[in-house]
Amino acid sequence: AVARCADTAWALSVGQDIHFPTTTGKRPTVADRLLHRYVGRLSRTATGSFHAATALTDVLALQAAPASLLRPAVLVTALAGPLRPPLDGPQFTPAERALLDALREPGGRHLREPGAA
Repeated sequence: AVARCADTAWALSVGQDIHFPTTTGKRPTVADRLLHRYVGRLSRTATGSFHAATALTDVLALQAAPASLLRPAVLVTALAGPLRPPLDGPQFTPAERALLDALREPGGRHLREPGAA
């Protein structure tokens, strides 16, 4: 009974491994590749869609079965795709960017709080 509870978590954690070329064992089937692409698209869609994000998070948090990602409303959301273009990188404020730049300098100089002596 305990093992059955872990089946979904185990399948989610190892199911992506077969898509890496260095993985040994069985190769992904057409269905595996299609599902992999669908979940990838749903993940990209989830960055701008509450509905997609909730559906995906519920499955990843083991609150819903993976089959729930195939509900018509979720399928339509995924097919519509991301509502926003992908970010070109992290969106830092100028202060955050300055801090990161300073930390990248040789020796990673130590920074003081603004106004500190």
